[in-house]
Amino acid sequence: MPPKKKTVQTPTTGPKSVKKIDLADSYIENLKKQGMLGNITKQIKFIPTGSWVVNRLIGDGSHTGAPGGFPRGYITEVFGDEGCGKTTLALHACQQAQLLGERVIYADFEHSLRTQFQYIRNIGLDLSPSKFIHLTPTCLEDGVKQIGRGLKELKPGIIVVDSVTTMLPKASFDADADDTIQIGLHAKLTGTFLNWMSSYLEECDTALVLLNQLRSAIKGKYDRGPSEVTSGGRAPRFFSTIRIELRSGEKQEIMEKSIITGISEKKKINQTVKATVIKNKLDVPFKSGPLYIAFGQGIDNIMSLVTLAINKKVIKKIGSWYEYIDPAEKFNFKVQGIPTIKKYLEEHPEILESMKPYLLPSEDAKEMARIREELEARGIENLTDDEKDNLKRLRSMSIDEEENFNPDLEMEDESLKELEGKMGGSFDEKENGDS
Repeated sequence: MPPKKKTVQTPTTGPKSVKKIDLADSYIENLKKQGMLGNITKQIKFIPTGSWVVNRLIGDGSHTGAPGGFPRGYITEVFGDEGCGKTTLALHACQQAQLLGERVIYADFEHSLRTQFQYIRNIGLDLSPSKFIHLTPTCLEDGVKQIGRGLKELKPGIIVVDSVTTMLPKASFDADADDTIQIGLHAKLTGTFLNWMSSYLEECDTALVLLNQLRSAIKGKYDRGPSEVTSGGRAPRFFSTIRIELRSGEKQEIMEKSIITGISEKKKINQTVKATVIKNKLDVPFKSGPLYIAFGQGIDNIMSLVTLAINKKVIKKIGSWYEYIDPAEKFNFKVQGIPTIKKYLEEHPEILESMKPYLLPSEDAKEMARIREELEARGIENLTDDEKDNLKRLRSMSIDEEENFNPDLEMEDESLKELEGKMGGSFDEKENGDS
């Protein structure tokens, strides 16, 4: 018989393994030179929104309720119906960026910012051309070119697009253009623009904020899905790291004598807006909270906190009186009327600080149920990966009776009933009789 061949084990450490390491190092160095090597451990920076509540709704990624803001290097979409405070929130964020020493680019596709000149000054924005660059493009193509050039050359802290709905392609203004060419053109160009921007935002450390409007969805009798959609196609939803929905709420009125007629008339002075984070890749999504906007002045953070405290019953309403008892038993007050609460908290900021730990916005059950219904109505095959993850999370958090069904307990109950029938009476009756 031929002799058996001896198996020789090759050492794991040797010239070949060293060569592999050298190849890996050269590959990584090549990626660094080309600027294609990412760093997922790099800390994300934020542009504060100017709202205490919205900063907590977004979070900083730690899942601890710490404040965040519009993430630099990423896209945030703010959408809602008319007059719900989208522009106000964007302008406050621009003011916060200027406080950080950053430039602001505001792409005003609606050409409406000039009508709010005094309002902008009341918010506190510095409108000097070197710090606040106001773009007024006439079409999508021109606006995209100027935004891209400003991003690369100036590297601003924040870019606001107001709004996606009015970013109309040049072909839309051509009366001779074929209607069939324009179908889906707005969504296609918007997707191309956002795809290009997402490649450079992180490099320039810039936050891109898209303001978007809601449109009624045209549906047939048996069509499923939401009754309202945002414009620009699905691209803003895909590329956005944060999506914030604003919904107009209650408006406060006062009786005031008109300067023109001299007759006392009702005048709206403020409104409470409900802000909900529909999508959040950084922190916990589906959190909501109130945003108090004073007309002509902007976001009122104290009144936003008061509204949140009343909703969460941190401040208890007793008739027309409002009472706060600090769990740490350091502070407490009892005053009459909401305006009195604001004045009291302005005079005692230490009490306001003691309330903040109990005012962190929590997940909104009603909002989660509404979003779940909309996602299920669209059908699982029509959802994006992010939307599928959201739907899976919403289903796991629901507390329906079907999900609480325990087959083992159910079988145990059935077996007990069967035994009771054979023995002629229930176990409870026998125990009572024995006693």
